Amino acid sequence: MTTKNPPYSNRGVEIIKNDENPLTAMIDYLRVSFKTHDIDLILEKVVHLKKDYMEHKESGFYGYIGTYQLDNIKVFYSHSLDERGILVEMSGKGCRQFESFLKARKNTWFDFFRDCLENNGKFPRLDIAIDDKKTYFEIPMILEKIKHGEAISQFRKSDYNGSLNIEDGDYRGTTIYFGSKQSEVYLCFYQKNYEQANKFNVPVEEFGDWNRYELRLKNDRAHNAILGILEYENLLHVAKGIIKNYLRFVDRGNSESRQSWVTSSFWEEFLSDVEKLRLFTKPDDKFYEKSKNWFMKYGVRTMKMVKIVDDTLGTTDLQDVEEETELNPKQEHMMKVYMAKILDMVV
Repeated sequence: MTTKNPPYSNRGVEIIKNDENPLTAMIDYLRVSFKTHDIDLILEKVVHLKKDYMEHKESGFYGYIGTYQLDNIKVFYSHSLDERGILVEMSGKGCRQFESFLKARKNTWFDFFRDCLENNGKFPRLDIAIDDKKTYFEIPMILEKIKHGEAISQFRKSDYNGSLNIEDGDYRGTTIYFGSKQSEVYLCFYQKNYEQANKFNVPVEEFGDWNRYELRLKNDRAHNAILGILEYENLLHVAKGIIKNYLRFVDRGNSESRQSWVTSSFWEEFLSDVEKLRLFTKPDDKFYEKSKNWFMKYGVRTMKMVKIVDDTLGTTDLQDVEEETELNPKQEHMMKVYMAKILDMVV
């Protein structure tokens, strides 16, 4: 059963109980570059968004000189003499927003990836997230296995951190990192239930069991992962192969050779079930929520205060300010997107 309306307001999460899709995977971050300066081509043939609904900025990140942006979906472009061309970037939130456009066009991520490749796109970054609500293993438990030499990996090191509540000493979750942030493959395993409970300041029990395993791929590893995803049309087949290739937990044996130790049963079960996973999408058709939420949390109180004063004293300060205030271009753009239908924005 899925809880669509959590009791705490503005949570922004959907709680799925353990018996419903206990393992799901999703695209969690994406960058794709194109050796072209034809911004209209990329917007129309790859991103499939109308330029009229994108905010234009004459500035960008990573050395790009301009941006077309629809909230967390960003398309950067470079100077005509800069061979880098165009870069499309989507954060985790941007991926969820983009799924609403894919859904409107009756398309999938596979279609988007093919559009990218057909236009000579290269993928310098791809993040895949696996949500595990069955929790095949406890994160602190595998940390102990690492400490006892019961992990075999291509990675030379792992880092970890844990959180405690200073007031009562309550445990607040553990995170383990495998590899280096500079390497082309980087894994992060953490207790998502604690992360969400800390973020929203609610009891961890409300989220139930919930681990997240993130794969952060760069350059050739990211691009080759996309090719594999398209070959099998199975995101988790590729994710499983990456995890299995880089990491194995074992039970200590009598042999001096750790390679001969038996793979831990929980790891065997997890990797075997990964084959059954599907590409999970959770389309989000809400845009620029951060600005609206800020106003609802902070600005509306001031507005109400001024209105009460106006009503009490017979003044018209609030009305006067509304009549005199003009929206800036960014606010005009946000309002246009707020009022538009998803189908109106796609090409």
